[in-house]
Amino acid sequence: MCLVRAAAIAAGAAVLFVAWPGSAWAADGPPPLQAVQAVHVAIQQRFVLADDLATWGRTDHWATPDELAAAGQGDCEDLAIAKYFALRAAGVPDDRLRLAYAHLRIGDSHEVVRAHMVLAYLPPGAEALILDSLVAEVRPVSRRPDLDVLLSFNAEGIWPGLARGLPVREPGRLVSWQRLLDRVAAAE
Repeated sequence: MCLVRAAAIAAGAAVLFVAWPGSAWAADGPPPLQAVQAVHVAIQQRFVLADDLATWGRTDHWATPDELAAAGQGDCEDLAIAKYFALRAAGVPDDRLRLAYAHLRIGDSHEVVRAHMVLAYLPPGAEALILDSLVAEVRPVSRRPDLDVLLSFNAEGIWPGLARGLPVREPGRLVSWQRLLDRVAAAE
């Protein structure tokens, strides 16, 4: 593997170095699936998974990629958000990426349920791929029976589950997401 491009996690802040197999990364970027897998692995390896109370001193904080880079750790939302911005910086179109709020069923019987956030990559004409801070590899949603996606969103809107098509709501309806977008824009 050779180091062929640095994909910025967020404007001007921490830089995530991603190595692609083979020769150079063309000017128009790598195939999206390669970018998705490389960014997932790089962020999984770089940041420690820790809850908001331990990291930020409060129970719920959505960190910008800059904040995550400074802390070196974050929760599922923080890592999913960093992957979203890294892939956007790598040239993956926004309409292919969604942050997904889900219920994660835990245990042998899947009876324990907890709130969880992942990043979903929606390739054209194929099922969504899930980038989860709790799972080392990128998996198709069909291989995640423990995950019930309730809604997904990006900078363009909000959708029920991982539905395709036009969003049903404006992204500003999610206050935590809008505040995060405002902080990212202010840092640029």
